[in-house]
Amino acid sequence: MKSPVYHRKHDRQLGRWCEELAGGYEEIERLSRRRFLKLGAAAMGGLAAASAGGLLLPSTARADDAVKTGQFVFPRLQFAVYDESPDRWNAGPIGDVILKKKLAELTNINISQDQKVVRLADFDDMVKHPFVFMTSEGYFRLAPEEEKNLREFLERGGFIHADDCVLNAKEDRFFQTYVKLLSKLFPENPMRKIPYDHEIFHIYFDFKDGAPHMQGVPHGAHGVFERGTGRLMTIATPGDIHCGWMCRFWGMEKNMAAIKMGINIIIFFLSH
Repeated sequence: MKSPVYHRKHDRQLGRWCEELAGGYEEIERLSRRRFLKLGAAAMGGLAAASAGGLLLPSTARADDAVKTGQFVFPRLQFAVYDESPDRWNAGPIGDVILKKKLAELTNINISQDQKVVRLADFDDMVKHPFVFMTSEGYFRLAPEEEKNLREFLERGGFIHADDCVLNAKEDRFFQTYVKLLSKLFPENPMRKIPYDHEIFHIYFDFKDGAPHMQGVPHGAHGVFERGTGRLMTIATPGDIHCGWMCRFWGMEKNMAAIKMGINIIIFFLSH
């Protein structure tokens, strides 16, 4: 295992940046969520979404072009949530924006700042983006073809970070659904808790107790490990670290821990 690298000197500047951004949170959130919905509609129709202009509204075509130029793209996965939870696949897009900006500032990773939405039903588009992020508060159900695509995506070397948005600050609907789904798709190798000494918790920032926990049921991060190679194919975090990226709810120390864990997950994927 590589020695952990500490970056405490960045904490103060990271905190100031989040505080400044939080001042314009409501407007950014409104625009970003609307943009995500447009991108999702475009994906459904197989069309490029028209640029709406203004803050944080880049063209989805630029995210597609980034793949050709070697940029890392951070796509959001669109899927159906069938309960009445308010935050669905497009919850809190400002969190994605903040994480990508901090990844660019704290590392030398060439990451696209454009938004991108992919659907499990569109496998040809999904496989262009080997790292995918998904989140929601509620239960979800995939069609048989989507389940097939998800398994094939992971078997081909794709990686999914699935984070529970945590309904009512205490439930675990999304996490439980994802764990059951992956255990169904990989019955010979079901999801299990990732040990605290795993490299994903220490590759850039050091987390001696595993993934930070914002709220919800503290199951600990779970993963599926490829048989034969031990490759971590997906990580499921139950503690709402995506909401921590938004720098809004739990104080600066926990919010920064969430951002750092998100960076760890991306760096781990890119280096394996």
